[in-house]
Amino acid sequence: MFQEGKDTEDTGSEYISTPERNKLLWSLRSDFAWAGKKIPESIEIDGKEYRLRDMVRTFGDKEFHEPEETAELKALIPKLRERAKADEEMLEVEELTKAEAESLYEEAVGLLRAAMELKDRLEGKGGERAADDLKRMLNAQKVSDEKRFQELIKSLK
Repeated sequence: MFQEGKDTEDTGSEYISTPERNKLLWSLRSDFAWAGKKIPESIEIDGKEYRLRDMVRTFGDKEFHEPEETAELKALIPKLRERAKADEEMLEVEELTKAEAESLYEEAVGLLRAAMELKDRLEGKGGERAADDLKRMLNAQKVSDEKRFQELIKSLK
């Protein structure tokens, strides 16, 4: 029988412990979990393959966008968020190895980043001003996350 957090002799996989799972969930649920994360190369949603990283890059490089392309991206953003939410739910309830949990986490934050990038580009945001705004928001979020983390530690004691 497998035990949480222990190596298994059959596969050599170590299952994620409850504190490790909580740490990943806490990180995923922070407001800027996606900052600095890689957008997945491709993702399949509803049976359709999306070359996500290329889509984000290409859409950001264009000055003018086709209405069909814009409509497709507007429809894709909620699907990316739904998929990230599904990954989060699996991370929360499934019995996973550390590798599986990390993979789900990375996919979820990458999808959240892709959704945010596409949304910002559709709204015409970007450039140096956006980067400065992001830095200010990240600094504020670090303080907020640290306070929440300290509260979490207190609640675990």
